[in-house]
Amino acid sequence: AMYWALLVGIASSVVRSPVGARCGCAAAPVRCAARMLPIPTAAELQALLDGPARAPSGKVRKALAKPQGVLTIIGGYSPAWEAISFAKGEMNARELDNVEYVGRQFRLGGAIAVAPVMASGELAGGVAGGGAGCSVAQLRQLVEEQQRAKGDFPGPCPILLDGPLSSPHHLAQAAAAGCAGVCLDADALGPGAAAELYGVAQHLGLEVIAYAAPSAESIAAASALSSGVGIVCVRTVESRDATQAVGAFPPGVIRLASCTVADVREAWSLRDAGYNGLLLANCLLMQATIERVEVQTVLKAIRAKGSARYGKGSSLGRGEGAKEILGTIAI
Repeated sequence: AMYWALLVGIASSVVRSPVGARCGCAAAPVRCAARMLPIPTAAELQALLDGPARAPSGKVRKALAKPQGVLTIIGGYSPAWEAISFAKGEMNARELDNVEYVGRQFRLGGAIAVAPVMASGELAGGVAGGGAGCSVAQLRQLVEEQQRAKGDFPGPCPILLDGPLSSPHHLAQAAAAGCAGVCLDADALGPGAAAELYGVAQHLGLEVIAYAAPSAESIAAASALSSGVGIVCVRTVESRDATQAVGAFPPGVIRLASCTVADVREAWSLRDAGYNGLLLANCLLMQATIERVEVQTVLKAIRAKGSARYGKGSSLGRGEGAKEILGTIAI
């Protein structure tokens, strides 16, 4: 009787608790609605643009600037990708449509940042329902999930907003949401607009990843935005195109590639070609679903220091390193 009375007392106290009373607990299953930031108005976004300049933290560039032979990963995400719908039809579906789950997997797998793709209709001034990608609510969930990892190891991943960003208000929206940086398509924007938005991002304290096509002209234009000291990502379908383009990067620029990677050896080939890191998107989530493993397992396998020539083409990291085949220990 005392046991049931105690349970009833606990239940009633939870019911009487105000919304958000448990939001301080990182393990709380329900997020606090009171902590959700309001959607900034156009006037508030303009106030950010007119406000004092803030210097970018430089954390993303520092994390990418590792010694030669160390491959870093940025995890891209969009709920509209093929991998998400494919996973729903699998018995091992692992909540890939849950941004908090995916963000946590990226962090535990050692990704240095997360790059959610925003739907055009969710951007400031966009047409409601337009485009495919993350919603404002999903972006908030992703930012909040990372912030709950403060003080833990690994710590929070910076959020880099990706998508059809084409106006200063879009960048102000990213800053207001708590993003550390943005991804700009230098080719789609054109030289003038790209340079303007790069300056706005610097004013707002946002780091910038400039997308480029796998050509010398496109890479040179993207590199010129930061005077040759920024982060440029070659975006293409085939990894061989990215490999051929690596020689076009000027000295001092952080070299990234965003392409389809079928297995760990393909990722290591890009590392050996001279890339500092990879921005992996749909192919990463698809591989996790096909192999029936967590996303963090695939990430850890890619980050392992294996041989592209002698390692096996497993996406799970089995057999690619000599340290794994030296022997076994019997207990």
